[in-house]
Amino acid sequence: MKSLKIRQATVADVVSLSRLIRHTIRVSNAKDYDQKSIDMLCAIFEPEPVAERIENELILLCFADANLVGTVGLRGEYLRSLFVEPAYQGQGFGKVLTVRIEEEARQKAIPEMMLHSSLTAREFYAALGYEFVELQSYPEGPFVLMRKPLQ
Repeated sequence: MKSLKIRQATVADVVSLSRLIRHTIRVSNAKDYDQKSIDMLCAIFEPEPVAERIENELILLCFADANLVGTVGLRGEYLRSLFVEPAYQGQGFGKVLTVRIEEEARQKAIPEMMLHSSLTAREFYAALGYEFVELQSYPEGPFVLMRKPLQ
């Protein structure tokens, strides 16, 4: 794996972070979601809402060499917004980010992680020990509520 650097996002990262997330949604989720759902998801990650998230939750960025390749967030007991640039998927970056955010949650004495997985990422999370709770429906499409004890 390339030289990795993980750091907390700042407001200076808003544009590049928004671009990474929206590009990843458009490429990675196209097989599981219709265009309307993808457009609605992308709207959630325009720069202004991303700036609000940076102010209200812990968001980590992952760089391989100098390239922004992934991100993950933590809000309360929820793992949020794990995205890896499509060209870097399958190389372990998602797992590294998930393990790191779980460590952050443990430090905050959070006993169980929850997440809303896209249909696309469900198997990824299952392989990391997350269990199916229920299928949920949102205007942006169906998502899978999952959980994992952090003991």
